[in-house]
Amino acid sequence: MTTLFITYSDVCSKIAEKNKLKEFHSQRKFTDVFQLVFKFDERQAVEMVLQNWEKAICSEIKNCNNFDLINEEEAYQIKRITLQELTVIVNLGKYAKNTLKMKSYIAMVFALGIYYSTFIFEQTGLCLTISEIYNTIPEGKRTKNGYKSFLKSFFKEGTSDIILKILSQTKV
Repeated sequence: MTTLFITYSDVCSKIAEKNKLKEFHSQRKFTDVFQLVFKFDERQAVEMVLQNWEKAICSEIKNCNNFDLINEEEAYQIKRITLQELTVIVNLGKYAKNTLKMKSYIAMVFALGIYYSTFIFEQTGLCLTISEIYNTIPEGKRTKNGYKSFLKSFFKEGTSDIILKILSQTKV
């Protein structure tokens, strides 16, 4: 049984210009993809999550810049994603929605958080706490026990063999 929904080679085969694969893009460029993957009813809901995510990342980049932990090129790349990275996030998101039965907001933030924790935060001086990651969910969509549930899922599910397999099979 495979846990991947789409592979990076699938993405490569659909793109005529191979050099576009390594380009960095704003996450907002993929709003429609996120809306489809995470099954949001409205585009505005996805934009709210991406706006909150971008704000949290930019705030942390500013903190890292103050202590010379990252350079300008790293800051530019951290604010953006490649198609390869999008593939990983899509697979995490599909798993979170379909198997873990997470709601759209939770699944999207979970997927972004797992991806960034694994491939961005561990490689740089940048880090967001689980609370900061959870707070990228729009305020009206957070619940009283939501943070505790998110925290538990982030560690239990985020370190599961299936998630680790998704992360390892989709990186090139």
